[in-house]
Formats: sequence, structure tokens, C-alpha cells
Amino acid sequence: MEKDFRITSAKQYEDTMIAIFEMQEQEEPLNAKQLAEMEMMLKAAERYEDEEL
Repeated sequence: MEKDFRITSAKQYEDTMIAIFEMQEQEEPLNAKQLAEMEMMLKAAERYEDEEL
């Protein structure tokens, strides 16, 4: 995943939120890379919400 992940559309926002939910629902604990990825996606989603919604 990119270092500066940005969400630029409602569809991308929706896909990102679904991906975050699916990561949280995994039976196995998330590893450090997955946690970092999820944190980056959450920050991008928050930024999109602040700017667009």
C-alpha cells in the first residue's frame, strides 16, 4: 500500500471501509504490517470525511 494513501471518491471510501471491517473480522490476529495498513486506511478515511462529507 502507498505511503500517502488518499481517498478521492465515495466508491473508494466505501471500499476502504469494507476492507477495514473485513480486517477487523479476521479470526487470526493482525500482524504489525496489517495493523499499520489499517491505521493508514483509517487516517485516509478520516481525512476524506473531513474534506468531502
